[in-house]
Amino acid sequence: MITTRHSVLALLLCAGLSACGGGGSTSASTSSNPASSSAASSAAVSSSAASSSANRSTTSSSSSSAAVSSAAPILSQSGNPASGEMTTYQILLSTTGDAAAKLAADMAKADIMLTWQTTEGGFYKHLTDYKNTASTSKTALYTVAYVSGSKSSSWLGVNDESLGTIDNDATTSELFFLADVYKRSGDTKYRDAARKTLDFLLLMQYPSGGFPQVYPARKADTPYSNFVTFNDDAMARVMLVLDQVAKKTAPLDATDLFTADQYAKLATAIDKGVDYILKSQIVQNGVKTVWCAQHDPVSYVAREGRAYEWPSKSGKESVGVIGYLMSRPQTAEIKAAVQAGLAWFRSSAVQVANTAYINRASGSTDITYNPIQTQAGSVMWYRFYDLDKDVGFFSGRTPNGSDCSTPAPFATCTGKQYDIMAIEAERRYGYSWGGAYASSLLSYATSVGY
Repeated sequence: MITTRHSVLALLLCAGLSACGGGGSTSASTSSNPASSSAASSAAVSSSAASSSANRSTTSSSSSSAAVSSAAPILSQSGNPASGEMTTYQILLSTTGDAAAKLAADMAKADIMLTWQTTEGGFYKHLTDYKNTASTSKTALYTVAYVSGSKSSSWLGVNDESLGTIDNDATTSELFFLADVYKRSGDTKYRDAARKTLDFLLLMQYPSGGFPQVYPARKADTPYSNFVTFNDDAMARVMLVLDQVAKKTAPLDATDLFTADQYAKLATAIDKGVDYILKSQIVQNGVKTVWCAQHDPVSYVAREGRAYEWPSKSGKESVGVIGYLMSRPQTAEIKAAVQAGLAWFRSSAVQVANTAYINRASGSTDITYNPIQTQAGSVMWYRFYDLDKDVGFFSGRTPNGSDCSTPAPFATCTGKQYDIMAIEAERRYGYSWGGAYASSLLSYATSVGY
């Protein structure tokens, strides 16, 4: 039944795409506004994802992770920028008092956390929003219990159900925290909640191996959440977590933390995830490059995000994907994908030499400020590059798009531009369009001989 529904989804999606080839074909259009992309295609992703959500599976694999691990070399992970993803949960841990006091505080926080867990086992992001240090919700960090009858998430599914997400470290951080508290307390309610969280991650994986931003499927007015999501390192982080669960790395090392059945599913889930990553690598003029922030779950092609996030080669998200691949056993296929991505980042056509992205000062209202600044010795990469050429671009909240509200401040909206000063000030200063994204990755790659 899974195969049948998968085939139907493929047919529906192909009807709304200019091409449905694998390998991130550049034949997908970049000249049209993503806000006006095929409604049929978007609806197909949402409705088909919803109808098959209960049938997502991790039951097939072409190779054994254990066999691959014994045959392929492992790189030193010292300096791999992906390694830091596993420690973000520690912001939830108490730092006050002795061990007993810290455990008591963490158990109290975990008890509140359990009230927020969705039916499927996931969590929403507002109570673990580590990415946004200015967020008022960050100060809560599970100090207020869920109120019965309300929604446990601000994102809703097709049936108005609360959605769990892997965005902004959500769900993966709760998994680590619950495991940590169980390891110290021995209270099985935290173990059982951690198991339910792992089930959520395994359940949300598409048959193709990719992970969407949410589960179950989000409403049709926000279809990008149902695409496979590399944005903000979402899928790369989940893959790293699955690796850590399989390796029983602390704090995931309690002997009975997960069930034998769950451990048995991990190798297949990891293999399928790696397979999806390899197949979705964007090919430009016959050469593999990097990845987009979102990809189609069936055809693998780059897809749009919000109205100002066009299908593109991502100078930001691709760093996390490559970092994850470099944490894996270096099979010939993985090594080739990694080296192709590194070559793209090292290309003089992609790098912006002697340039830095410097945000406008907090509180400034200067709309003439250009955040792309000349800075000797610095290297910048754009957030987005055209799919068919190595040219960075920007975008405003496109006219008539769902994110372009009326009246002001967004009444004057622009589309895709190649000059950052040509987009409206709200987007120019309200989004990160560039940065030294690949600097640490390239330093790490050099250290391991890549």
